[in-house]
Formats: sequence, C-alpha cells, structure tokens
Amino acid sequence: MKRTITIICLGIICGVLWADLSFETLTLSGWIKTPFSSTALEAERAYRISEYQNLVKGEFETIAQFEQRKKDVNARVAAITREYEQKINDARAAHNAYIAKLDLRMRQILNQSRETIQMEGTLGAYDSETQKFKVSIPGKTFDVVVPLDKAPGVKQNFAKYSLSVTRQLNQNMGWDYLEAKLSGEAGTFASTDKAPALGGSTTIISIIPPRLEAIISFSEPGGNNMLDAEETATLTININNSGKGSANMVEAIFNLTGSSAVSYPGSLYFGEVKAGQTVSQSITLKGESGLTDTQVELRISFREQNGFPPDDKPLKFSTKALLAPDIYIADSGIADQSKNGKIEPGEQVEVRARIHNRGQGIAKGVSAEVNLGELTYFMQGSGALHNLGDIPSGGYKDIVFDIISAKTATKLEIKINLNEARGRFSNLNQPLNLAFNRAEKTAEAMIITGKHSQAQISAAPSLSIDIEQGIPTFGKANKNRWGVVIGIENYRNASSVRFARRDAEFMKEYFNKVLGIPMANIYEKLDEHATSGTLREIFDPRGWLDKNASHKDCEIFIYYSGHGAPDINSKKAYLLPYDGNPDYASISGYDLETLYANLQNLKAKQITLFLDSCFSGANRENEIILAGARPVSIKTETPKAAGNLSVFAASSGSEIASSYSDKLHGLFSYFLMKGMRGDADINMDNKITLQELNEYLIENVPATARRMGREQNPQLMSGEPGRVLIQW
Repeated sequence: MKRTITIICLGIICGVLWADLSFETLTLSGWIKTPFSSTALEAERAYRISEYQNLVKGEFETIAQFEQRKKDVNARVAAITREYEQKINDARAAHNAYIAKLDLRMRQILNQSRETIQMEGTLGAYDSETQKFKVSIPGKTFDVVVPLDKAPGVKQNFAKYSLSVTRQLNQNMGWDYLEAKLSGEAGTFASTDKAPALGGSTTIISIIPPRLEAIISFSEPGGNNMLDAEETATLTININNSGKGSANMVEAIFNLTGSSAVSYPGSLYFGEVKAGQTVSQSITLKGESGLTDTQVELRISFREQNGFPPDDKPLKFSTKALLAPDIYIADSGIADQSKNGKIEPGEQVEVRARIHNRGQGIAKGVSAEVNLGELTYFMQGSGALHNLGDIPSGGYKDIVFDIISAKTATKLEIKINLNEARGRFSNLNQPLNLAFNRAEKTAEAMIITGKHSQAQISAAPSLSIDIEQGIPTFGKANKNRWGVVIGIENYRNASSVRFARRDAEFMKEYFNKVLGIPMANIYEKLDEHATSGTLREIFDPRGWLDKNASHKDCEIFIYYSGHGAPDINSKKAYLLPYDGNPDYASISGYDLETLYANLQNLKAKQITLFLDSCFSGANRENEIILAGARPVSIKTETPKAAGNLSVFAASSGSEIASSYSDKLHGLFSYFLMKGMRGDADINMDNKITLQELNEYLIENVPATARRMGREQNPQLMSGEPGRVLIQW
C-alpha cells in the first residue's frame, strides 16, 4: 500500500513542480490510468501464511495438543487473511482517493489553459425559425443567436464583425472550442454553446516529504590533508534520509573555484534515497602537474525531484604545487680484486653507486643507465640498465655492477644517466670520479643536505658510517626468532624524530644478520604505516605477535624509534603512533603499561624490547611537543618489566633521547647497533649478554650526550641480565 501511495504522490508533485503544462498534463494522465495493484500485499500475505502450512505432529506432542495447535493455526491464518483484506481495501481506497485528486488537479490545469482569442470565421445560412447563424471555424461550427431584425445587417456587414472564441485544452492536449461571440455595429451575439463556469475550489496536494542531510569527507594518500600536484584525492558524500518519505532523483552538482588545475566531475547522481536510508557515493579530485600552492573551494549543491534537497556543502582545502625530486649520485665505492684500493687496467672491480633523492618530491620510475668509456667492459652477469622504481624524498638506492678494463686502457670513464619517468627530472651524464692507479676510498663520507625548501631532507647514509658497513652475520637464521621494527620519523600531528626512519631500516638488518631473525619473520612499519591501528594489530591480544610468536620456543625482539609521550595528569607513558597527538596521549597513544602486559602474556620463551624514545614531552632536539608544557617538569612513571620481558630504554626519567648528528642516527640506536656488532663483548668470549650490552651503552651514551650539553642515561630492566643475547 505504501508503495502505491508513494508512486501516486510523486506523480502529483511532478505536476506541482514542472512549469510545462503539456508535460504535466500528460504525466497526470498517465498516472490516472494506472490501475490499483495489490500484488505486493498479496505476496506478503502468502509468505506469512506459508509459515503455518504443512504442520507436523511433534515427537513429544499428544494428539489433543496437536489438534489444538492446528485450531490455533487455522485461527491465526484466518486473522491474517482478514488483516490483509483490510489492508488491501485501505490501499484501494487510498489509491482511489489519490486518483480523484489527480483528476481534480487535471481539471484545474486544463482550466488554467482557457483563453479567448480572435479568429477568422465563415458565416453560414441563417435559420429564420430558430434565429441562428451558422458560424464556422476550423474544427468547429457554432450556432450564433441573432434576432431576425438584426440578421440582414449582420450578414451584409459580416466582414466588419469580430469573432472571439473561448477555447481550452483537453487531456489529449488538443483544443476544445467552448463558446463564440460576434461583435459589431449591431451589437454582440453569442453562440448557444457556453463555456462551463470555472470552479473556485482548490485542491490541497499533500506528500510525505524526505529529510535529507549530506555528510562529506575528504581523504588523500599523502596524509597532509592537502591535494598535491599529481595526486588523486577522494571525496565521499553520504546522504542520509531521516524523513518519512522517499527522496527521488537526488543529484550533487560540483563547482570548484580557486584553481583550474584540479580535475573533477560536474555532478554525481544518487537516484532514490528511501526513508531511513543512507546512500554513499564517491568522486575523485585529481591535482594536475600545474597545480600551485593555494586554497580552493568546492561548492557542492544538490537537487531533488520534489524540491527537498540537502543543504549546500562548501569544502575548502589547500592545494600544493608539485614538489620536484632531485636525483644525483651521492656516493660511490669500489671493491677491487687485488684489494689494494686501486683500479688497475685488466683488473676486475665491483663498483657501487648510491642514488639519492635530495628533492622534496618523489622520484618516480627511476632507472640508472651506466655508460662505459673505451676499453672498459661489463663482466658477465652485469648490465648497463638498473631499474630502481620510486625513490621517496630523502631516500636512496644503490646500484652495483662489475667491470673490467683492457690492460692497454689508459683512461677510466664511467657516466650514469639517471632517468626519471617524467623526463624533466632526469639527470643525465653524471660522472663517477674514478681513475686508474689512484687510491680510491672504498667508503667516502658524504654530508648531503636538502635544498632550501619546505622541509629538511635527511642526509643519504654515508658509506663510511661504521655501523652501516660490514654488518656481521652471526650464526644461521632461526625460524623461532621473530622481530618487530617500527620507525616513525615524520608525524602527522607532532614534530619529526630525526633519523628515526633510518634507525629502523638498519636495525632491521641487524635483526636479520646479527640476531638471526629471518626476513619473513620481521614485521616492519615506517612513518605513515605505523598508525595506532597498526600498533594494536601487532601488540594486542590475537594480534600479529600473538598469532605468530606466542609459543614456548619463540624469542621475540622489538625495536621502536619514535616519539614517546606522557599524559600530564596520570604521568603514564605512551608510545606515539604516526597519527597520534601528543596533547592527547592517553587517547591516541599506545599505553606502555598495556604494551608490557600484552608482551608478558605471550607464551614466548624470551622477549627483548629496545625503546629509542623518551617520555619527557620533547623530541631529540629538545623541542617541546606538548602544548603549554616544559619537558623538565614532566616525569613519567615508567612501568616495570618482569617475567620473560627485558627492556632497553634510551633514557631515564625526564631526560631527552638525543640524536647523534655526526653519525646520522639516534644516539641510543647508534651505540646499540655498535654494541651488537661486537663492541659490547667486554670479556672477549664471543658472547654478548644483556648486562654486557647495557654496560656498553652506559659507558658510551651518557658521555657522548654530555659533550652535547645533555643528560641521557640508558637503562635495562630485566630479571635475567646474564642471558646471552648474541653469540658467534
């Protein structure tokens, strides 16, 4: 019944809204002819009755009980039948009532078309008995009453008489001619056909209106809430109908001002939004390469068939000009066959070149093409072309190739074309400054900074930083060892943690080579991938560690480099994920106490946690990350580790976990890796215990921090400090 009534309502509203009378009339005519249908109600009735058919006596039911149940069922079926008879009758009555309103509206529309016009007519013979002239127009002949004494003059001077005709549209959109009048010298004479009087009553048309609200959300892959050049953002519109009537032909219309370098569709069609329903649709906004730093406004207006659209929604967002990459050869080194550090004619040499992106933007589809000079050749298995893929801002990738030169060669010339997918960002004919019979550094220190721009670009790791070169491999991979590596350098809502990403990248290699953790067993998340949801997925019950490493033979190693944050009120400590807010650490952070508890609940044999973070409210450069707080005034209550959990912490109390600029790492992380590679083996027994590693950190980290004018004292919390961490 509701469906039938709703359809008729929509037909009525079409007539109210559309200005074109002919279109409205034809539409109403179509609806008036729509017969009443009770098919839906009948199907609903049949479905409900089917639930009571094919009764079967239950195993623990007596015959009397079964017979009584059948009587009850029959009574229920009869009640359902009566109910739906009434529903069908009510629906038919409502249908007829609306058809009557439609018919009345039709007559009103036709009455509105009534008009009186001047026409040319033809005067026929006069009937003296009835005192009438036949006056004809195309499609109609009227009997016009003219007194006998006036008739001769009218006929003689008919050409001087005006003929006015009243006409009105009919349902077929043709003209019905209702009345005619002759006006002239002898007076005005009317036809016997009279136009019916126009009724003064009006029709009150009622509908069940919808109530629409539009909710919009804007998301883009970069995480900066801006539309970058060559980036595609998604705009999602949810239209909710909290009214009692359906909305129809709902459409969103878009108009963007402020930039011509954003492509977007002109409209988005939703169609019907039923009562109580929410319909979601999305469009994409593409920033073209010519986009500039500006602010744009996307005006979203709506249309609805019956005039009940949602309110307009303005969306303002910033756009960001294309950040150009800058790829170049940052460093190079050799490994020569004779091991004298010189490239000699006729000698096989391995060449390593490091490609760094010091620009602000991503370098896309990078490839390096090596061109050799005369009498210099690639060794078998080496090639000229190296596909590197994308290199992020501040990132780097290495290429390695083997060459041999003829014994008669006198000059060594190697150039590299650095090709970028967009051409204009390529850097061609970059020379490698290598020469014959000259002592070449197998590792050359490089200090590489970003261009003056909106953000500092981290230095590409130098080939000469000791902890990054020649990482030792101690023992074979152990399938029962598992690792988690998290490094967050760039935060959405907080200042950056300098070198944290590189700390994590190299610690992953130490986990693999020094600790013997298979790469497949290491869960690594960096920067924007280390969200609050990610931390829960890793550490919460039934998370990644619980599912993979919660067994009695498993050893778990966890490394975290990033912000810690305190809750000022509770003095509790929290790890701050990429999307966390240090001012709301208790809401957006991961409680350190919860982390310890979750780890200790695992059934692993041993768990070792390395935390290169502090909980003072400041970053590695002693910059405050909390609004209105002073780091020296905040002292967190760091939870105690127990059981199978051992924790290495970078600092104590309200101290800062510093960066070590000379080594391009966090201070704690640098000496942690340096100790793990063998420097912490104090008694030279080819074993490093937890206590030995801690003593090495205590000896080196505070002393280096004091030279920076800071205090930083690492600490170890463990119930088994004598446990062997590394051996070879």
